[in-house]
Amino acid sequence: MTLLPVLAALFVSPVAVALVYADAGRRDLSSRYRAVAAATVGVASFGGFLAAAVFGSGLLSAYRRLLDQPAVAVTPLEFLLSLLLFGLVGTALAVLGYGVASRFGPLAPR
Repeated sequence: MTLLPVLAALFVSPVAVALVYADAGRRDLSSRYRAVAAATVGVASFGGFLAAAVFGSGLLSAYRRLLDQPAVAVTPLEFLLSLLLFGLVGTALAVLGYGVASRFGPLAPR
């Protein structure tokens, strides 16, 4: 287990939370919805980075098998960048999920 994704999460997750909270405030959503949406994105973002830290080699192996590229040897830089990319993709999906749910979902203001 490497701690670099967790360290990156300490910087990326608060930025994602702040963006969601500011967007919800700008759109005059209720304060409860603002807090819940920001907390959900924060937990999902941090969870993505934490999953990358815990299941790192398994995720990289699954990714290589998905692309049909055998991983004979992986450089440490490639390994760390893949873990960071996994966490960033999780964060992007969480923010995108908030955007879709807050505009078109059942909780969207009419």
